[in-house]
Amino acid sequence: MRFRTAISNVALLHKIARSLAALARSCTIRLSEEQVHFIVPANESTTGVQVWSRVNVPTLFDGYKIESNAQNEIWLELHLDSLLKVLRSADSSVGSFNDSGRNTSALSDADVILKLNKKGAQPIWAFEIRGYTASRKQMSITHEINVKILSPKRQQELNEPLCPQPDIHIVLPNLLELRNLVSRLSHVADDVRISANHEGTLELSVNSSRVNLTTSWKDLVNPTSTADDEERVSPPSQQMFSTTVAIKGLLKFLTSHLVSGTAIMCICENHCVIAYVYIGELNETGGVLTFFIPGKTVDDE
Repeated sequence: MRFRTAISNVALLHKIARSLAALARSCTIRLSEEQVHFIVPANESTTGVQVWSRVNVPTLFDGYKIESNAQNEIWLELHLDSLLKVLRSADSSVGSFNDSGRNTSALSDADVILKLNKKGAQPIWAFEIRGYTASRKQMSITHEINVKILSPKRQQELNEPLCPQPDIHIVLPNLLELRNLVSRLSHVADDVRISANHEGTLELSVNSSRVNLTTSWKDLVNPTSTADDEERVSPPSQQMFSTTVAIKGLLKFLTSHLVSGTAIMCICENHCVIAYVYIGELNETGGVLTFFIPGKTVDDE
């Protein structure tokens, strides 16, 4: 098998990796000709939150070449800490901006090349960062991280969770603002009840021995129903649909504000919530990160 590409959007790949690293230590990546899938199954997550995402190849890569005997697909697993260290270096080297302005150590005309290689029997991802210093001296930096190629059997074991038909879809408020609020709620309770209706109302409620608190948003957007939804009997527009989730799990999902501020949440009443974080505009998205957050019953500890 062969894999080689230039990383055209290092900053975005870095943000995706940071969002995944908030959930788990390792990640499965499925490389195909058209899309790259980032997967965090339930057994890898400390909170039970799963990620099943797909990103269109041109959103992240350029000069993308992949070959394998499995319909030109490669499945691999890697440690996110190792990936983050490399991407942090690459992001800095290609000249990302931060609060203090342009990084002075950035290279000009920089490229980041990613290859799948082997060192002995060990498969590795090799990152080569090439560019010019301020004095126009050519510089090349190489980073290598170990990866594990997944067997067909292991690939078949990775399946998206089965969920009921969602009862409601709603566009969430800005994810960073929502994260700041949920972070404050974590000091009050361990769980939060998420509720929404078809009038664009969203509520987050926490209950504890000390306080009962509900935060509401009005006039949010309910996305247009699909054909399957239209066949169902429409509930009263004011009817609320709810699921209780662990605040820790919700906060893990909300780290995705690094990738985008736009997300749609689906509530499967008393079962789970599903959140779709879109890369780019909804009608011209370059990919979507899908988070499955399990619900909790009253008897759950």
